[in-house]
This record gives sequence, structure tokens and C-alpha cells, in this order.
Amino acid sequence: MNAENLAKAQELIQRFPQKSSALIPILHLVEEEFGYIPQEEVGVVADVMGVTSAYVESVLSFYTLFHRQPTGKYLIQVCRGLSCQLMGADELSKFLYEDLGVERNGTTEDGMFTVEAVECVALCKNAPAVQINLEFYPNMTKEKLQGFLDKAREEVRSGA
Repeated sequence: MNAENLAKAQELIQRFPQKSSALIPILHLVEEEFGYIPQEEVGVVADVMGVTSAYVESVLSFYTLFHRQPTGKYLIQVCRGLSCQLMGADELSKFLYEDLGVERNGTTEDGMFTVEAVECVALCKNAPAVQINLEFYPNMTKEKLQGFLDKAREEVRSGA
């Protein structure tokens, strides 16, 4: 962690009545800094928290929101909850895998897109749902996804 985030981590620890409650916010700091949580940072977080690396690992392995590998600039998460499955989430995933040339949880060679299948994103009423960089997109269709991919690719080409 850089010095600024170490200071923020210490501030977070002071905010909570129990030091251990600051672990998840501190892990978010690390992920913001690196784009994922590198293995080397697990020990740093453990030292800051005064816990073992195994304890930090247990939290990381429980919460799927944290990423242990770098993700693309655009993290596309397709909900695989029952409602989304019934409304076509599998077809959306297949479309993305084929269009981007990746497998489940894969990242394109250019590092632009990562596609993940995730558990329920709580938009069952508006299934199928997709989350892109933590923004929700209800009632998703292949056409809408294609529009997003085209726009993202154009932004990169134009340097926006």
C-alpha cells in the first residue's frame, strides 16, 4: 500500500469500535490502488490489522467482490441467478465469450474487458441483469451489450 492508503487504513481502524471491522474497507483501499488485491499486499494488510495473513485470506476467499487477479478496464458481470437464467443470461454470457474471445472469468488480451458470471445482483424483477464496473443494467439484451462494447471500443480508439 502506498503511504496515503496506509494513513487512510489507520484512520479506518480508529473509526471502528473493533479493529477487525476495518478489514473490508482496507481491502477496498488496496483494490482501488492496484485494481485487484496482489498476494504481496495480503501480508501488508495483515500487519496493519494485527492479524495473520491466513485471516485476511479467509475474508478474501469468502467475498467474491474482491479480485485476486487484474481485471479489464471494463468488468462485465452477468447475473446467473434463477430469474436471470430464465430470462436469457446464459445467451448473454455466450454472446460475450464469443464476441470477446474469452472464457468465463476471462480477460481479453488487450486488458479491456473481463467477463464474469456472478450470483444474484438483486435485479430479479428486471432480469436478465448485468453489472459493468459496479453500475447495474437491467433488462439486458444482446443488442444493448453490443452497443456497450462498440461504444467502449470507440472510446479507446479515440483516446477518450
